[in-house]
Amino acid sequence: MFFLKSEVSLNLVMNSDKNMEKLLVEFSFELNKSITNKTDKYWLDQLRFELLNKKELNIIVGSDFVKSSIERKLLKNISSVFKRVVGGSDCVFVVDSSFSSCVDKTAYTEVKEEPVEQKETSKPLYDLSFFDDLFVGSCNNLAITAAKNVVTAPGERFNPLFVYGKPGVGKTQLLKTISKSRFSSFYIDSESFLESYISGIKNNDIDVFKNKIRSVDILLIDDIQFFIGKKGVSEELFHTINYFLNNSKAVVLASDQKPQMLKGFPERLISRILNGLVTDIEKPDKKIFLEVLKNSNKGFDNTLISKKEFDLLLSLDFQSFREINGVVNNLIINKQTGVGNSKYVAELVSMYSENKIMELTPEFILDYCSNVYQVDKRLVLSKNRSEQVSNARHLFIYLMRKHTEYSLNQIGIYVGNRSHSTVLSSIKKVEGSHSFKREINIFNNKIENSSLSFSGV
Repeated sequence: MFFLKSEVSLNLVMNSDKNMEKLLVEFSFELNKSITNKTDKYWLDQLRFELLNKKELNIIVGSDFVKSSIERKLLKNISSVFKRVVGGSDCVFVVDSSFSSCVDKTAYTEVKEEPVEQKETSKPLYDLSFFDDLFVGSCNNLAITAAKNVVTAPGERFNPLFVYGKPGVGKTQLLKTISKSRFSSFYIDSESFLESYISGIKNNDIDVFKNKIRSVDILLIDDIQFFIGKKGVSEELFHTINYFLNNSKAVVLASDQKPQMLKGFPERLISRILNGLVTDIEKPDKKIFLEVLKNSNKGFDNTLISKKEFDLLLSLDFQSFREINGVVNNLIINKQTGVGNSKYVAELVSMYSENKIMELTPEFILDYCSNVYQVDKRLVLSKNRSEQVSNARHLFIYLMRKHTEYSLNQIGIYVGNRSHSTVLSSIKKVEGSHSFKREINIFNNKIENSSLSFSGV
C-alpha cells in the first residue's frame, strides 16, 4: 500500500487489487462531487480513506478532535456514498496522529478567506499579574506556586493539579485566577458541567460540549465532589482528563475532599488524579489575616480599628476567608454608620473564646457511632452484620442523613456501596425504634453545645 493525493483532492491509501483501487477512486470522486460547502471540503481534506474490502472502509484521521468533527458533519454523507458506489456499510475511524501534519496546513489555507494579521501572533499567552491580587501565606503557598507553573507551562508539570480544602478557603478564587491568567483557558463549576453533559446527551450533541472544553490549554473544573454517584459524568471526566494528558494540556480540579474520599468515583479516575499533584489549601493563617486587616485599615486612614482592637482580632482563629470577609464587612459598616467597632470586636472575641469550632463531617459522625457501640470504624463501613456493628451502621446512616447534605445514594456509597433502599431501611429502623433515642439525644446535645460548621458534599 502507498499514500497518494487523488485527482479529486482526497487522500487515498491504495492497494495492489486493481478492482478495489478503481472502486476507491470512484467512491472518492462521487464523495467529493456531493460536497459543495467550503467548510465541509476543509474537513474532508483532513482525512484519508482505505478500502479493506467491498464492505469495510477505514476513515483515517489525525486526531480525536477531527474524528468528532467528521462524525458530526460528514459521516452520514460518507456512509451514504460508500453504500451507493461500493455497496458496503461498515465505516470505521482510525486515529493516526502522524497523519495530521501531512494535511492540516494545506487544507486550512484553502478555506481561509482573510489573512490573519501577524500582529496577533505576538500576543502574550499568559499574564501572572492577576496572582498579585491573592493573599499568600503558609496555608496556600504551595497551591499558588503550582498554579503559576500550570499557567506558564500547561501540561508539563503538576498535571492534573488537584486542589482541595474546606469551603471558603479560596479554592474557587484560585481557579478563577488561573483562568484569567491564561488566555486559552476555561473555568466551569460542577453544576454547569453536569447540566451541559446531560443536555448534550438529551439533544444528541454532546460533541459540541466536548469540543468546547477540549479546545483550550487549561481546563478548570470546580467542586467535583458533586459528581459523586453520577457514573456517566464521572466517566466523561475520566476521558476528558485523559485527553488533556495525551495532548500536553493542563487540567485543574477543585474539591472539598481529598481524592481518596471521593467515594463512588471510578478507581482509574482517582489513579489519574493521584498521578498529578494533590495539594490542599488550609484555613487562612495569621499572616494573611494581618494583611487583610492592614489593607482594610489603610483604606480608612488607619482609623477603622484601634491598636487594641487590632491585637484582639489577631487572637481569633478563623476557619475560612468567608468568615474573615464577614468580619471586615462588619467593621466597615460600623465605621461608616458611626457605631464604632469596640463593642463588636469584644462580642466577637467572647463568642470565639467560648466555643471551639468543630466541623460536622462524616468522619466526626463515624467516630461518634464507633465510640458509642465500641466497634472499629472499618467494621461500620464493612459488610459485617453482627448486632453491634449493624446498630452502629444504622445510627451512622441516620445521623449522616439528618446532619449533612449527603443524598441517600451518596451515603450508600460511603457505607460500602449499599443500595438506596438499604440506606432508607436503616433510617426507618432508627426512626421507628426507641433504642436509638438516647444515642441521638446525646449527639444532638453534643453539637448544640458547640459551634459547628456543617459539611455537605
